[in-house]
Amino acid sequence: MFIDTRVSQPAKLDLSGSVAPFELPLADMPASVWARPDVLRSCFHLEAARYFECESVLAVTGIESGISALARLFQTWYGSMRVVLAEPSFDQWDKRFRRANHVVLDWPVDLVLEGDIPECDVVVLGRPVNPTCQMIGIKQVKLLAKRLRAQGGWLILDEAYLDWTGEESYASFIEAEPAIVLRSVAPFTGLSGANLAFVCGPKAVCTALLNEVGTQAVSSPQWWLALQYFKADAWREEQVDRLAQVCARLEGLWRLKLGPDVSIHSGGYFISFVHPNSEQWAMKLEHMGVLVRTYPAEQSILRCGVPRVELDWERLALAINSLD
Repeated sequence: MFIDTRVSQPAKLDLSGSVAPFELPLADMPASVWARPDVLRSCFHLEAARYFECESVLAVTGIESGISALARLFQTWYGSMRVVLAEPSFDQWDKRFRRANHVVLDWPVDLVLEGDIPECDVVVLGRPVNPTCQMIGIKQVKLLAKRLRAQGGWLILDEAYLDWTGEESYASFIEAEPAIVLRSVAPFTGLSGANLAFVCGPKAVCTALLNEVGTQAVSSPQWWLALQYFKADAWREEQVDRLAQVCARLEGLWRLKLGPDVSIHSGGYFISFVHPNSEQWAMKLEHMGVLVRTYPAEQSILRCGVPRVELDWERLALAINSLD
């Protein structure tokens, strides 16, 4: 039987994710890396403490691994907890805390910042908020962290998308006002297969989390990648400028369709906006082979990622122009 393996239609253009279109350049990894985990681990802890200005930093195999480990740890320490998710938020917070038998409450981020929070043990807050790109100031975070710790609770900050903003991480303030901060390598570096994230927190939390994830969870190449990420200071500044430029270009494409009155938010790796046609447009774009993401529960938000190559830019422009 003959099977025709030729592609009969163009591959889909997936802009539903949130990863930079420019990759962190990496030198060839030395083969010796595989045989030096202890040395690399020691170097990691020194460089991580310098980079995050935080004494305790735990490397994990991706942001979702960190979320799951925290959910299991809190179940072990406290039993079932009431967790408030400042919405909108990354959907894995909801899924993985529910899986660990915690009670999860969705609560508007603006109410959380105003102090109108239902009785809870944990608050999870995006910084910046995804996909609205709202940035929460350090002063507000400190007040919330202090309030929760005074009640025996915890503030968890999802800073997976912080790099592009140039804003200071809360990690350096953990010792003064304890909280738990999660950072991710993939979005800013464009290395979507990195599977590497960091949990910054009080020493007791990171030590207990290490028992949850295991000492062998992070491989030698991941330790090596973390070190490349920490020392890429010059590249990081250039990346912020590049992302600002492509987001401005992406905003320009959508502005022609949206008109001057719709607010467009730039997220470094994507733009987002609220529009009554968001769901309808997303479906039409999908029929044209262009994938974007919508958040129907949050006022019909549409999020569109940044194309990587010029042909993809042209394809997206044609697709947007064809929308009703």
